[in-house]
Amino acid sequence: MTSASTPLRLAARVRRALRLGYRASGRGVIEFYKSSNLTFASSIAYYSLLSFFPFVLLVGTMFARLAGDARQDALVLLIQRAVPGQFNFLTDAVKTLSATPLRFSLLGTFLILWASMGVFGAVTSAVNHAWGVEKPHGYFKHKLIAFVMMSAAGLLLMTALLLVGATEIFSTRALMPTFIVVVGLIYYFAPNAKVRLRDVWFGAVLAGVLWQGAFVGFAWYIRAFSRLSLPSGVGTVIAFLVWVYLSAVILLYGVEVTAAYARARQRIPDEMPAAPPLQ
Repeated sequence: MTSASTPLRLAARVRRALRLGYRASGRGVIEFYKSSNLTFASSIAYYSLLSFFPFVLLVGTMFARLAGDARQDALVLLIQRAVPGQFNFLTDAVKTLSATPLRFSLLGTFLILWASMGVFGAVTSAVNHAWGVEKPHGYFKHKLIAFVMMSAAGLLLMTALLLVGATEIFSTRALMPTFIVVVGLIYYFAPNAKVRLRDVWFGAVLAGVLWQGAFVGFAWYIRAFSRLSLPSGVGTVIAFLVWVYLSAVILLYGVEVTAAYARARQRIPDEMPAAPPLQ
């Protein structure tokens, strides 16, 4: 094999990946339409609202003990940058929770953890359904995966809080790469199926691009039509649920694309150009 064949092989791999991705994108639309993904997206939105405040209470209390009072506003600033609008009910609640860190009993800690895991369990169930997994995780393994996802999300949030408190590194421009990485890890670890790492990134990148577009469009809609919305208390809760629902729809569409990409790659053999003969 000569060094000249390396660019040809790389180009062939890229062409094949793009061709498979194009087919998988169309197939993902069909599979999404045929499945119950919209119901699962509604479930994710519902559990997000239920799990948000216990999760923030848990992370905010831990962060306050580690970072002290000087960075109590970092969580509020992070939420303001990470959502496409001014969701006052979120920021007001976060300010209240951050201002008074709590001491949890053993039972209280268990209840907070259980409530915080709700949305992660919903995501795991939705991903398995989108993959068409016939035998989902058992109850305890399902909860264990939700706990691991919650712990990873907590560590990621703590890291982001430290960065937001120290620098301006976390901005809206960092949202899409962060979303792609997080979604790629969910696509790889969540389903109870054999998933190859190279199969998840096309769907993750596509979901990230769609999510960034939805973020910009939703932020514009809120700014343009805020005067026509419902009263602030009700309107912000509805807007938050709609935003999480849209994000969940994009997440699950990316799962369908990932599954379709993996199946198409298994059916189509590698199309690699043969190395030129040695002279």
